[in-house]
Amino acid sequence: MNRPFDTPDPAGTHRPVRTTTVRGHGVDLAVYEWGRRGDEPLVLVHGLSDTHRVWTDVAVLLADGFRVITYDVRGHGRSSRPDEPHGYRLDLLAEDFFALVDAVSPHRPVHVCGHGWGAVQIWEAVCDARANTRIASFTAIAGPNLDHVGITLRELIRDPGYAAQLLTDRKFWRHSANSAQIAAQRIAFPPRVRTWVIEQLGGIARAHATTAPTWRADLATGARIACVNLAHHLLRPRQRRTAVPVQLVVDTTDVFVPPFLYYGSARWVDRLWRNSIPADHWLPVTEPLLVAEAIANFVEDLLDADVPYPGADAADR
Repeated sequence: MNRPFDTPDPAGTHRPVRTTTVRGHGVDLAVYEWGRRGDEPLVLVHGLSDTHRVWTDVAVLLADGFRVITYDVRGHGRSSRPDEPHGYRLDLLAEDFFALVDAVSPHRPVHVCGHGWGAVQIWEAVCDARANTRIASFTAIAGPNLDHVGITLRELIRDPGYAAQLLTDRKFWRHSANSAQIAAQRIAFPPRVRTWVIEQLGGIARAHATTAPTWRADLATGARIACVNLAHHLLRPRQRRTAVPVQLVVDTTDVFVPPFLYYGSARWVDRLWRNSIPADHWLPVTEPLLVAEAIANFVEDLLDADVPYPGADAADR
């Protein structure tokens, strides 16, 4: 079902070329696409209280070489909103993702990038057995695997000496020499506030990642997702493995997701790359070119190396 796209963009350069609705796990998902259908499929997943709009600049940059697919996560934007809190569990969010992939790319595995809690929910998907044939690669930006974090925290509690050693290691937290100062600035003056102030002063045009008209409901949904999943997975972590190639884009000055939260993932991921950069939490909005390059280079390297997705037969490649 086609539907209009109302993001302000007079030139039309940032409008998706296709908009559809896909049936997820008991919800309808609003889906937006850029690029040609025959190109390498790439799914971009937004975080809490955002919508697909947060990916607009990244999608436009990648549309020349990818079929870029974004969607509003359940409870956000134009997608359906479950009434019950348990309707926002990570396993249901992962089911939505697989339903989307089956609908838009039934015969070809997709590359996927998640930001924030978008990455958290895709961690749930890549550790599912279906990922072996449906996901070609995963780039996680500012979003760890909650089960891996929970296991790491348990180990630190059991070994106070090791915990004390890590806590005194600056690299355990972040790598920037001015990290404390940068962190304070970003908590008090986040990028979207900075952008708004500059706009009011007549400095720059409004960013394409505009605030959705559903932002109040999106904010409530984000709180629900965090409340339903955070404590559950940190206190009762599972051993979650994946053979999907994973790239961690680690924002080393991110005050919301410090680098130590990724420490436990290496043992559970067969093929893991780590790309550390001194950037903030809102990378898809503040540094879209950097994000686009990180995704494109990772996918290109995998394709050049002829790395098959897990479970692929020679005939499938």
